[in-house]
Amino acid sequence: MSTIRAAREAAQSLSSKVQTALEGLIWSGALPPGARLNEVTLARQLGVSRGPVREAARALERTGLVTVILNRGAFVRTLTIDEAMQIYELNSVLFGSAAARLAVACTGEQAMTLRAVVEQMDQRIAGGDPEGFFAGNIVFHEQIMAFSGNAAMEAVYLDHTRKLLLMRRRSFDRSGSMAEANAEHRRLLDSILAGDASLARQQAEQHTRSGRARFLTAIAYKDGGPRVGTAAEKNAATI
Repeated sequence: MSTIRAAREAAQSLSSKVQTALEGLIWSGALPPGARLNEVTLARQLGVSRGPVREAARALERTGLVTVILNRGAFVRTLTIDEAMQIYELNSVLFGSAAARLAVACTGEQAMTLRAVVEQMDQRIAGGDPEGFFAGNIVFHEQIMAFSGNAAMEAVYLDHTRKLLLMRRRSFDRSGSMAEANAEHRRLLDSILAGDASLARQQAEQHTRSGRARFLTAIAYKDGGPRVGTAAEKNAATI
């Protein structure tokens, strides 16, 4: 029995590692929205058999990052603009609530962690490192959600934000957008450290709305505007 259990645990561990690797390829843009997850190619690239890749694709379908189409295979999910706007609207409420909760209960250690992340993002801006900035931006938002102390709210936020990561890095393509975003981070952090729950909520909600505006600006002007989806995507403009 122990041998069977060990084999199962090893298989689950391998599948989890492959899932993490695929997520990294998706978030980095190596597997862009609409790209097919070729099991043979990915298995060779990751040094595994096709089975773990197939299992990882199914797991990513449950998280909303991948769409599996019968007889065609697995594809990186493509969001419509309407779907993205709905997620931004929900995230505004959740992020605002988390910031307000944190403002009345922020510890010294949490404050130092958040300030360090903001300062690191400033360094990424100065060094012309948009990928590093994007990673720090994710950490800043996720830390606020985690520090807020509401696990259920955090889970909902992360589940929906994961889908936005398919396209959100485009929000920082425009010159100056990273500096704008980090200035907003600083104002939000200041309100949290001041213990002003009302202002923290307001700043967090405004930051989310500004992020939505940056994204809309990016898709409107990059590559001549947003591309148009296929009939299978209901002819919706995609992100």
